[in-house]
Amino acid sequence: MNRAVVFLLVVGVFLLSSAMSGGVQAFSECSETGCVVTVSSALISIILAFGLAIFLPFYPQYENTIDKTSVVGVWRRFGAFYLDFVFVLIIVTPLVAVPLLLAEASYTGMFKWSFEREFSRPDDSSYLFLGIFAGFLALFFYFYLHGRVGRPTIGQYVLGYRVVRATETLGKPQYALRVVFSFIGLCWWPVSLGEFRNEVQF
Repeated sequence: MNRAVVFLLVVGVFLLSSAMSGGVQAFSECSETGCVVTVSSALISIILAFGLAIFLPFYPQYENTIDKTSVVGVWRRFGAFYLDFVFVLIIVTPLVAVPLLLAEASYTGMFKWSFEREFSRPDDSSYLFLGIFAGFLALFFYFYLHGRVGRPTIGQYVLGYRVVRATETLGKPQYALRVVFSFIGLCWWPVSLGEFRNEVQF
């Protein structure tokens, strides 16, 4: 599948999901004056999330000639990560909001796809923590499994590079550690602006 088509598909699904749902979110903020809890999802967003999850492992990627002499710049890598981050959020966020909506329905006796209230319940923080944890877990496995099978992520494919095993490395590649260190490096950027030797472009 053409890289531009993949990019337009991700952007199109993101815009469609946002427009049809009015914004998918799970948000809680408390201050001295009180708390505000806002949660929303939509059936169309959940359908699109499952569609993207099914699309991910099966869409055909063009085989391109690898150019190992060119260096993949930091902005290209950052752009790829941002696209991957949005892609994972499109899948995870509509699903993460559902337990909060169901919990609210158990209190009110009526299910709604969105609610906003100016107070918090004792179990709000638990649901939000589980949602954040699920998001990080999804991101971890997204990058881990792509590296494990040697396939570019959506962002890497769109921006024309992929991660390959360094030929001089001894032993088995440590994919899980690489993902963890990449997350740490992202948190430390712009300190970590060095080039990675095991990323090649096509």
